[in-house]
Amino acid sequence: MTRQHLFALAALATLADIASAQASSVTLFGVADAAIERIKGATSLTRLQSGQMHGSRWGLRGSEDLGGGLRAFFHLEQGFTIDNGQLGQGGRSFGRQAFVGLGGSFGAVRLGRQYTPFDDVAGLVGTKTYDVLNVARAIGIENNDRLDNTITYVTPTVGGFVGQLQYSLGDERSTTDASKNSNKSYSAGGIWKSGGAMLAGAYINIIDIDGTVAGDQRRRAAMLVGGYDFGSVRFNVYGHGQGMGTAERKRIVGGNVAAPMGAFIPSIGFAMVKNATGSAADDDAKIVTLQARYDLTRRTWLYGNLTAVSNDGSASTGANLGFNSPVRGDTSNGIQFGVRHAF
Repeated sequence: MTRQHLFALAALATLADIASAQASSVTLFGVADAAIERIKGATSLTRLQSGQMHGSRWGLRGSEDLGGGLRAFFHLEQGFTIDNGQLGQGGRSFGRQAFVGLGGSFGAVRLGRQYTPFDDVAGLVGTKTYDVLNVARAIGIENNDRLDNTITYVTPTVGGFVGQLQYSLGDERSTTDASKNSNKSYSAGGIWKSGGAMLAGAYINIIDIDGTVAGDQRRRAAMLVGGYDFGSVRFNVYGHGQGMGTAERKRIVGGNVAAPMGAFIPSIGFAMVKNATGSAADDDAKIVTLQARYDLTRRTWLYGNLTAVSNDGSASTGANLGFNSPVRGDTSNGIQFGVRHAF
């Protein structure tokens, strides 16, 4: 084969690659996030923690134009703990999300492991480690923010509204298993935005939340969020309720206010938790959060978080879900300073 033939073949391959790139795309993305914190529960501890503002991760996402307004897409996202280099989500290869789908004028359908509509709505007021909903162990946030074997339909945006319907087929178990409905669930949520106004709501029903106990251990939760962004100040108010049979009737009511000042964004939040740990009486908690972020660039932030919890006599809510809870009726607090870089 002559040099001219080789050159022609190389040129054709390059043109093919360019044409393919025009029809499809793949993006590498990620977040590296770490913070130093001092936390007080039943004992006290100073430590380095990963993913306190946003979970440390890397991933691939891409799409292909199929013509006629139809597109195919995928999303693969692996979590890791930057303090020790280990995989997150129990060592899964793509434990944060892993789905494929089709989209068009009808909206989009996604298949795989993905966030719930409930978590998307909760994220409007905050689901980070030191945020109220995480500290209060809200259902749909703590262990059920993302689910396996899930089918999700996302509506197109109509009048500022986007809705989601989701069904999870649950864990892949034998029909003879005592918990054959383990983690089966259905969820719905919607977010409306117009100008500075925002209103959102979500519901999740987990048919069997405990895969080791015979029968269905059902758990439900609902949430409403409202807010307004005035530019110089933005605020949110929210209510969250959850239940598991007759054993739990947790309620969370709160709000937060942020006042952006250029690259510096401070905020304050307060919430009251009713039936924090499921006791019959004297089981409430109050949570205060002070947070601040400074944007060095669009991708790199410095941040600080302070959360304090005051428990009634039977409550034992801790300021950080990943640390031991305080003695019932005691206080808990945590403070941290970190850096978050997105790529």
